[in-house]
Amino acid sequence: MINQLIPLGDKNVKVFGFTEEKIILSSKRHKSFESLLEGAVKPGLIETVTVVPMGSVRELGYNEKDKTFDIKYDKGGKNKKVSVLLDDISLREAIVEEIAALKEMQKEVKEESKTQPLLYNLLGVVLIPVFTWVMRDMAIDAQNGEHYVASGRKSGAKQLVANLVETIGPMGVTLIGIAGLAFMIYKTYNRYQNPAAEIQYQLK
Repeated sequence: MINQLIPLGDKNVKVFGFTEEKIILSSKRHKSFESLLEGAVKPGLIETVTVVPMGSVRELGYNEKDKTFDIKYDKGGKNKKVSVLLDDISLREAIVEEIAALKEMQKEVKEESKTQPLLYNLLGVVLIPVFTWVMRDMAIDAQNGEHYVASGRKSGAKQLVANLVETIGPMGVTLIGIAGLAFMIYKTYNRYQNPAAEIQYQLK
């Protein structure tokens, strides 16, 4: 994967690539690796480029259930981190292993802490009933002739949601909310019972 242009799945960071000397991320959708290298030296007018010297990289890692991998590096004596979201997640292991090989890093696999993912999932368990209640009230108001009219930023998307809620009705909203809550509870329990693996590469 070295010296190749690798597309990313981030709307703000479009491409990624690395050489033996540096790792480059750019907000511009370059068409070749050579163009990316040129952008690292002289970025375009509306281009944002992050260049991480390979010598400054201290750690690589990812959670097998997440879609990103992290590059931790030193910049002026301060610890920095950049998260990379690949367009093709199946390439992640190969890319990380190749960078780790260039750095002669040592691999470690450990079980994730159950606390953080559990808290995220529990937040979903709390928010789904709240969201369902608000949408149900909106559907009831629509049945009584009070139709929601969106305004402000993203009014189009808000109005689309409101129209959908009014079409589904209170019962439909409630059933969808119950199904969503049941799925989140199952997902939370399953994640707690089967913690993901944390893969880390560190300097020897």
